[in-house]
Amino acid sequence: MKPSVSCLHCLFLLLLSSSSFAREDNQQYRIAIIGAGISGSFTSKYLAEYDVHHRNKKRTDCFIDRIDLFDVSPPPDDNLLVNATSKAVSSSWGSAAPKEYQGSRVSSLILSDGSVIELGASIIYSGNQLVVDMMAGDSALQKGAPMGLGKKQQQETTQSTTSDEPSGFGIYHGNREWLLSPNLFSRYPPVIQSILKPLYFVWRYNIDYFRLRSAVKQAIHAFDVVYDLLNNTEKEVTYFNNPMELWDAIGLKPLASISFHDFLDELGLSRDESLEHGSSSGGIVEKAMRRSWWDWRSWLPCMGCLRSELVTAMTINTYNQDLNEMNGLVGLVAYVPAGGDLFSVEGGNYKLIRSAIQQAQEIYDQSNCGSSQTLPRVKRHQKTITTVITTEDSMELLSNNESLGEYDIVILAAPLQMSRIKFLMRSPMGMDPSILHEMPLAGVHDNVDSEDIIDRTQTSSKHAVNNEHGGRSFAHPLLPSATTPYTSVVTTIISNVTLNSTHFGLTDDQLPRSILVSERGKLLEGITTLTILSVEKKLVKTFSTEALDDQTLNSLFGPYHVVEYIQKWGGGSSSEFSQYGGATPSFRGGRNSESLPYLLYDGAVHWSKSSGPALYYVNAIESAVAAIEISAIGAKSTAKLVARRLGLISPIGTSFTHEEL
Repeated sequence: MKPSVSCLHCLFLLLLSSSSFAREDNQQYRIAIIGAGISGSFTSKYLAEYDVHHRNKKRTDCFIDRIDLFDVSPPPDDNLLVNATSKAVSSSWGSAAPKEYQGSRVSSLILSDGSVIELGASIIYSGNQLVVDMMAGDSALQKGAPMGLGKKQQQETTQSTTSDEPSGFGIYHGNREWLLSPNLFSRYPPVIQSILKPLYFVWRYNIDYFRLRSAVKQAIHAFDVVYDLLNNTEKEVTYFNNPMELWDAIGLKPLASISFHDFLDELGLSRDESLEHGSSSGGIVEKAMRRSWWDWRSWLPCMGCLRSELVTAMTINTYNQDLNEMNGLVGLVAYVPAGGDLFSVEGGNYKLIRSAIQQAQEIYDQSNCGSSQTLPRVKRHQKTITTVITTEDSMELLSNNESLGEYDIVILAAPLQMSRIKFLMRSPMGMDPSILHEMPLAGVHDNVDSEDIIDRTQTSSKHAVNNEHGGRSFAHPLLPSATTPYTSVVTTIISNVTLNSTHFGLTDDQLPRSILVSERGKLLEGITTLTILSVEKKLVKTFSTEALDDQTLNSLFGPYHVVEYIQKWGGGSSSEFSQYGGATPSFRGGRNSESLPYLLYDGAVHWSKSSGPALYYVNAIESAVAAIEISAIGAKSTAKLVARRLGLISPIGTSFTHEEL
């Protein structure tokens, strides 16, 4: 019995999607990476490793001719620097962005004395294997204290000065109320405090503490499996077409599809709704009096609610979203630092980006295929990509009207909704090349009748129009995870601070190093985190949803404070800035967890040809969770798929070429 034509066609497309290009044996490929932050820079190194160590027995040289990274940094933007002369005293810090390039969300501010302040992602967990491995490849990258002031500050600070610096954290509820007091056991020596504080947390949060800690340990173990899967290139099941396949493989997919509140309900954690949604109905004493008599916690002293206190404060601090907005997976990731070994990169986390690109080039320099190259095989360009135009054979990158060249593979390593790039395609089959069509980034339907298309895409008939193929429109709409604006965050660096301790109902010696907030605290104070970087230097950093107004700044930091720097990610009154900015994805309680595939567009499949250009999307992984290590995982996953497409790697038993079709 002969197979049907449709089955043969499906088989042909499947083989095309996983095979290498049908090129001459000595052909080399050009790859463009749009975005040179963590995602883009790590991708370049992984591609270099796959290329130099490829397993194709027909070739001894490298497959990749060049890897070009394009990025608009170095941020921070000079336009965001505040003119300190408008304050009562002028700035003497001379704050400025490093001359080296940075990422859009991993960036640092360097003060004139050499101190380094993280503006975005500040801490790294010691279990982040890909980041730790990247640091191991560069002796210049060293671990530093988390949320510190950089290497110089640590070297110059004396023991006496260190003892005067505040420590610990508290959870502020607004109106001078604290859910978690910042001055616990302050009358005891530090050694005794280190013993008493963990015991206090166990007592305060009791069984909830152990339940959540157990769930976090299981998640960490699952992530350990991720690295084994990514490093395995011999098994077909280790190649993931989209992030949800990866989360499913390690058993975490269900967590990505529910809110963090729902997940904590499943764990059986207690909940105090009076502390949520900015509730101002009574203070802590009144709340305790409203507890039901059967709530056994109400009969014990110093009882708290782990979910509404510590967990909420950490998610607001890390993602500026509450537990209804977070999904279960990203909620667990946010809580991991509560019990782990944390660090920052000395001199700034942005150094990871520069190092990854340098390591990629060094891999080629130390290989046989790097000796004949007169120009760097891996190079970063400070350019803004505005348009990507694909033909049947290649993709052209443009910066406004300037052509930056044609490439076989284009990798988008930036959030699609923030890129402001037009993805277009020229008319096929010798038709007018000046006519451009929108590239179907979310895939296409078969050429079927219009009624079926309208029903499957749930679009109105105005979208079902004739296209370049002579049929009806069949492009899938983009998923919400690729269109929803990211959450806004504003980082403010303030010097010459006289912190108003009475505003928080404390004395100066009671102030903690970090002030986290509850939902009500965020609503009342307008901040999500306040960190005292240095008492000696009178230096403070805040995170907030919107820029702090003068009244708030004066109230918190005194009339002689100096705003050194403001970094905005999204938000504001500008609709364009709000739409295209943002620091972290808006998870919407798991409703945005469905992700686009890593392979956004496959020219070979689209035109049913034996070869064609391709567009990949690293940040597809951010639909469910976002962090420095998550970006690295997305980079590794994407590089692995690209390497397979180019024939650098392939699962055992499934290797083939187009000549065999």
